[in-house]
Amino acid sequence: MNPPPAEIGTPIADIDTPALIVDLDVLDRNIAKMAEFARTSGVRVRPHAKTHKSVAIALRQIAQGAVGQCVQKVGEAEALVRGGVKDVLVSKPGCRRA
Repeated sequence: MNPPPAEIGTPIADIDTPALIVDLDVLDRNIAKMAEFARTSGVRVRPHAKTHKSVAIALRQIAQGAVGQCVQKVGEAEALVRGGVKDVLVSKPGCRRA
């Protein structure tokens, strides 16, 4: 989207709608809880990007310990890689039949 509907710090009254507004403190707290659970359980976390489809959220998850992201479509993987996500698993690539 060019330009984006808002940036961090934009007053709510100035945000073009429709828009998803995320409380970053709550988001970071939830990511930290999942990261701690993974660490104490001895598992690695690879969130599925379908829940957010956002490079910014993917990078936040990775910064807190996620090993990468999982997607279903090659196009979603390409978008994440262009945004700086280094480890993307395409779990179900689309099939085309001639």
